[in-house]
Formats: sequence, C-alpha cells, structure tokens
Amino acid sequence: MADKLRKIFRVHLDVVDSTNRYVRDEAYLLKESAGDATIIAVTADNQTAGRGQRGNKWLSSAGENVLLTIFVEPHFLVPIRQFALSQAIALAVRDAMLQYDITVQLKWPNDIYVDKGKLAGILIELDCGIDNIARAIIGVGLNVNQTRFVPMERIPTSMKRLINHDFNVNEVTDSILCAFAKRYSQIEECDSSLSDEYKQSLLGWGVLLHYKDASGFFNAVIEDVEPDGHLLLRSDDGRLRRYAFKEVELCL
Repeated sequence: MADKLRKIFRVHLDVVDSTNRYVRDEAYLLKESAGDATIIAVTADNQTAGRGQRGNKWLSSAGENVLLTIFVEPHFLVPIRQFALSQAIALAVRDAMLQYDITVQLKWPNDIYVDKGKLAGILIELDCGIDNIARAIIGVGLNVNQTRFVPMERIPTSMKRLINHDFNVNEVTDSILCAFAKRYSQIEECDSSLSDEYKQSLLGWGVLLHYKDASGFFNAVIEDVEPDGHLLLRSDDGRLRRYAFKEVELCL
C-alpha cells in the first residue's frame, strides 16, 4: 500500500516477543526487503513481551488489538525537533479514530485517552546523531476488540467498549498508517500546524488540572510543549514549571 507521497512496506507476524524488538534487530533485512518504501510497518497478532512507557508491560489479547511498530529514518529531522515524531504518531492515531466516530484526547507525551480510559499507548525509541535523527522505532498498542483487561494503574478502554461492536484490526491498522504517512510529511515540510494541532488535542490544554511532581501535588494549565518535548505548565500560583518526560504526572 502507498500514501500519496510515501510507500509503506508491511510485514505481519503471528507471534513475537515485541514488535519494537523485532524491528530493532531486523532493521537491516527489513530495509533490504522494503525497496524504495520510506515507512516500514511490522504488525503482530500476539506479543509475549510487549512494552509500554515507564518500563511497564503492554498486555494484549491475541488477535484482538493493533500491535504495530513503525520504522523510519528521518535524516531531515534535527534532534531538537525530535518530539515532532511523537506528535505525528499521536495525531495519526487520533485521525484514525475519528474515522470510526471516536473522539480522543492526547495525554502528554503520547498516550491516547477517551475520558479517563486509556485507549492506546505509544513507545518511541530514537537513534540520534549529532545533526539528525538516524532512525526511529515507533511502537503503537491500540485496544480494538478486547473488552476484558487485567487490573492496572491506568483504566483501559477499547474501540469495542466505546462503540459496542467488533472492528477489523487490519483495517484499523491501515487507517493509522495512512494517517501517519501524511503526518510524517508534515514533519519534513516543517509544518507548524502539526504542533498546533497536537497541543490543542492535549488533556490539560486551556484547562486547570491536577498534577504531581517530585515535590507533591499542584494544579496547572498546559502553557506549551517545546520542540524537544519538554512540557511547560503554569500552576495556579502563577509559576511556570518545565518538565522532561517522567518528571511530572497528570492525575486523572
């Protein structure tokens, strides 16, 4: 399949420990097979050792959900703008969900929520050179048809829970990939609307919410997200706070 501007090469696995691990270890062979495709996508029916953010496991029932890793080599992207990749994939998932009449919000840096239910998680691994991003491995786990989940910190939800019918997992994956191809082109074109759309889709954008950092709890509004991903919060005492990933947590 191909986007208007970008060819996408797809590989599907029945079972794998982790699609991110597979792509990292098999990158050379995947690139040889992909020819002139600029986006490589690996999917699986089942993962035995899927990973989420903060070192958490990503648990998924076999065959019921999107388990996807995207591999790109964005040599045009300088390290200071690396967060554009997070914005692109988060918005791509949002775009795909809109096709199914599901409206989501993004939880910084790149989780996907509907109300207080976590619909999808994203894990990005980057290899950065001095002047550019050499390669990016972008993992996406999206709950599609699964309705029963083991207890976890973040309450999960799924497309089926929200809409109450089954979905074709392969078609949902296609929707995400086509949306990502367009968003990826926005990165290359330095399209500022990518960042604007991302910020306007964030939980906490223009809304006073409850956060926790190393010093304790506080209330704040998101003021900005910097190109490298740092989050700027304006707390209700007027203080501007700046955080890297894992330094602050939105309390839902």
